[in-house]
Amino acid sequence: MSRNAAEMTAGIAPGPGPGRIAPGRHRWHRLLALLLGAAVFVVDTYTDVTGAIAVLYVLVMLIASAAFSRRGLILLTLACAGLAVLSFFLSHGDGADVSAVVRCGIALAAIGITTVLLLRDQASKQSLVAANTALARSETRYRSIFEQVRVALWEQDFSEVRAMLARLRQQGVRDVAAYAREHPAFARDCARRIRTMHVNDATAELLRLSSPSEALGPIERFLLAGDPALPAVLAAVAEGSSRFEGRAKLLAADGQVLTVLLRISFPDEADEFGRVVVGMMDVTEREQLQQTQLAAQAELARASRAATVGALSASIAHEINQPLGAVVMNAQTCLRWLGKDPPDVEAAVRAAERTVRDGRRAAEIVQRTRGQLVRDQRNDEAIDLRALIEETIPLLETELSAHAATVVTRLAPSVPPVRADRVALQQVLINLMTNGLHAMAETGAAGRELTVSVDGPAAPDAPEVRVSIRDRGTGIPDELQARLFEPFFTTKRGGMGMGLAICRSTIETYGGRLTARTHEQGGAVFEFALPADQDTAQAS
Repeated sequence: MSRNAAEMTAGIAPGPGPGRIAPGRHRWHRLLALLLGAAVFVVDTYTDVTGAIAVLYVLVMLIASAAFSRRGLILLTLACAGLAVLSFFLSHGDGADVSAVVRCGIALAAIGITTVLLLRDQASKQSLVAANTALARSETRYRSIFEQVRVALWEQDFSEVRAMLARLRQQGVRDVAAYAREHPAFARDCARRIRTMHVNDATAELLRLSSPSEALGPIERFLLAGDPALPAVLAAVAEGSSRFEGRAKLLAADGQVLTVLLRISFPDEADEFGRVVVGMMDVTEREQLQQTQLAAQAELARASRAATVGALSASIAHEINQPLGAVVMNAQTCLRWLGKDPPDVEAAVRAAERTVRDGRRAAEIVQRTRGQLVRDQRNDEAIDLRALIEETIPLLETELSAHAATVVTRLAPSVPPVRADRVALQQVLINLMTNGLHAMAETGAAGRELTVSVDGPAAPDAPEVRVSIRDRGTGIPDELQARLFEPFFTTKRGGMGMGLAICRSTIETYGGRLTARTHEQGGAVFEFALPADQDTAQAS
């Protein structure tokens, strides 16, 4: 049991504390009340005074109320009432008149009313003491949390600034933030009037201060000139916002610029703006990390663009290498025919025509690549792959002659057209057929046969056209199968490794697929499938 509870149980007032009387004075109060009570009893009982002397017991209770607890006060009330009744019977006995009875009744009523008032007063005092105790404990807890939490906390006085902003609003200024930005002197004056009253250790550590007391005073010295956070805070105060959240720049004692997240809770009552709590979280390192990441992303994007340009350059070089080589060879042939004696003009004309044809094909390749780069519309059209293959084989006349190889075509009698860019598909065929010719470089001359097949849809629910190109080379090693279509991967000496990557990308652009495998009887098979153009097929 606590000391206060024990004292109350014993019938005396609690020990000394806020608003209480010291124990030494309790004894004097009780002694004085005892003497006064005895005097009132003697006068009321043994004198001829006819007044309501018993009413003076009220003074006894008033004197003793500070020295007794609730229980003790009730007991004192009963004692005083008992003495008043006892005095009445001792003084009057059975012959009491009406006036004596009335006087006794008045005295008892006064004692009762006084007791009720004293008990209510005592309860009010106890409630007030309890409230003050709870308030003191709450303040202690708040201070403990304020001091020990690892988040930087400030207590700032915004009362002067709030009054300034109220006057500014009365003058007709509505956009306080814009006004503060346009009038830097006004913003600085506000910063001087916002005073720091208390900070915790985390704030001192954040601002590189040796002690929290160094942070007290105007916050102007910690604010970075031109920081938009201050106008935003002033606007929040002027508009009566309940809170403010945002970023701010602070200047630490060592000159370092800090980036912090601010959270300010504004009170509802105007007279409470003298203690506004401001919370801060240091995000300087996170901001620096974000800046580093943004710089790295920009560098990565630049490297990606450089790689794209490099890949595009390699693609163009690879695509136009074959037609340019044919142009050179046809031009040399034309010169040989013209150098004969007599010159063979007809053969020279044919060689010149082939030169023009291959030159135009190179120009078409460059134009198509440029169109892809500038996001131009594709020149898609309905293409009969059988006819396109028949047109493409003569373009490889030089390659076929150099490799002493032949082309065998196996074309299905009925094949629906596909929709694609003619030049792009022709380049796919040339690349795949050229690769097949290169793969047969070590094959005997009699076996250098390139088979090109075209088949229609295998089933009604799979309307696609398949083209396969089979060589009689050594096939595709298993360890190279997975990397075959990777850009810049090649097994050829001096190769660029872009041909198959370009071919797959082109076929996939038109909704198709390109695969490669080793044939059961030897050699490699490259096969691509494209969706059939059903609209064109039905119209025809």
